[in-house]
Amino acid sequence: MYHGDLTKKGGFAEYAVTTAYTVSVIPEGVSFEAAAALPCAGYTAYQALFSKLHIEEGQFILIHAGAGGVGGVAIQLAKQAGLTVITTVSKKNHEYVKSLGADYAIDYKEEDFVKETLAITNGLGVHAVLDTVGRENANKSLEALAFNGQIAFIAGPPDVNSAISFAHPLSFDQVALGSAHQSANRHEQAALKKMGDNMLELVKEGKLDPLVEKTISLDEVLQALAQLASRTMTGKIIAVL
Repeated sequence: MYHGDLTKKGGFAEYAVTTAYTVSVIPEGVSFEAAAALPCAGYTAYQALFSKLHIEEGQFILIHAGAGGVGGVAIQLAKQAGLTVITTVSKKNHEYVKSLGADYAIDYKEEDFVKETLAITNGLGVHAVLDTVGRENANKSLEALAFNGQIAFIAGPPDVNSAISFAHPLSFDQVALGSAHQSANRHEQAALKKMGDNMLELVKEGKLDPLVEKTISLDEVLQALAQLASRTMTGKIIAVL
């Protein structure tokens, strides 16, 4: 199992070439389908939580889009690490994200997530935010951060300059997992394998659900990509030869 260089073609090929030091060996008891579901959403969640936000037991975290691939894995990992997990998700998916470990689910369509988050944390705000939605959402999320809070963003940065304040200091972390392949930094590339090894072990131990929603044939890939682009599904779609 590996996270490949997304700038190169062949993502749906029968065979592929990659660097040996980024590959994780799938252990006995873990299916190929389960392993295939982990990169790149799962790796992104793992890197954001442990390499960027450095989450700790007892903290509060706000994870946006908890029903998505990144959010669904992040909820599980954060809960296992001992955090109180708040997530934004449509009302129809509230029970789903709570089954993954979310303590609170906020309907982003009907509720103000900043107001709800501050109410849950007694006005203090959360220690960390994981934003996978976009720049506007990331900007608004800054209002939900506690003193010395941190935000990890994937889909667009907040307005960092406007948010810098001596009275309410914050930290900002960009997550760009796949660009490690273009970095010429072998240490960061090898970190992909470490993430994979750790996550496969969690799956083997039954501590992490890779969230395989359905499997498809290669002939169905184009339709599946269109479905993913609509952002209306939960979990992961796995293409099987």
